[in-house]
Amino acid sequence: MADALARRDIGTVFKIYRQWTGATQTQIAAVCGLPQSHVSEISTGRRQVASLEIFERIADGIDIPRGRIGLAERPGTVPEPRTEPGAPVVNVPGDIVRVYPSRTAVPSELWRTLFASARHQVDVLVIAGLFLPDGHADFTTVLRRKGAEGVTIRYALGDPESPAVALRGEEEGIGDGLAARTRITLTYLASLREAPGIELRLHATTLYNSIYRFDGDMLVNTHVYGAPAAHSPVMHLRAQPGGLFDHYAASFERIWATTEGA
Repeated sequence: MADALARRDIGTVFKIYRQWTGATQTQIAAVCGLPQSHVSEISTGRRQVASLEIFERIADGIDIPRGRIGLAERPGTVPEPRTEPGAPVVNVPGDIVRVYPSRTAVPSELWRTLFASARHQVDVLVIAGLFLPDGHADFTTVLRRKGAEGVTIRYALGDPESPAVALRGEEEGIGDGLAARTRITLTYLASLREAPGIELRLHATTLYNSIYRFDGDMLVNTHVYGAPAAHSPVMHLRAQPGGLFDHYAASFERIWATTEGA
């Protein structure tokens, strides 16, 4: 990889990245802000990357330090630390694909790609999650189609009458506004109650993270005291045995076992 980066051989970079992460060309295209056809052509050598803007998109999209391909670092970023002899090595869990500084930093196209590409299982655990149906006009249509295709969809929302939702609203400084957002989401999702393959339920749990699972991919949105989920970091995980993915998947199962029908 180091040699390919030094030569700015992005086709080889994509191949190595896919080999080690399991990412599809569609997923790479989503995080880099490129058409999937361009990613395919770059990977096969039919298209060469020459634009600095495209190099920057690719570096930022698949989390390569810009300096590795001869680009200036983004203003305000901390340079990659140099490893000194004898310095402790920090091991990043292998199932972390990327960490976004906030949910709003997650590309809208990535959400669409993950929902659309799921073939077996979609799990959603949120308090309100209003941004999904409110920000994607075809959201319920996509879920209904996936359910009809045989995808198992489990969707858990916070019970707007529960003490846990009331407390979280107070902690975020919006009071009953959070419960109101949950009620709006329930209105958006009402048509899914009888849809095949879809279970819509309510939970009364204190959430420390929102969880969005799409087969072997997962987005985990941390909850920070006093801040809305939209302003808090998101980890993109890809399943590896015994890794963080399994840890959060088990958390979802424990909460799902406590849910009731919406």
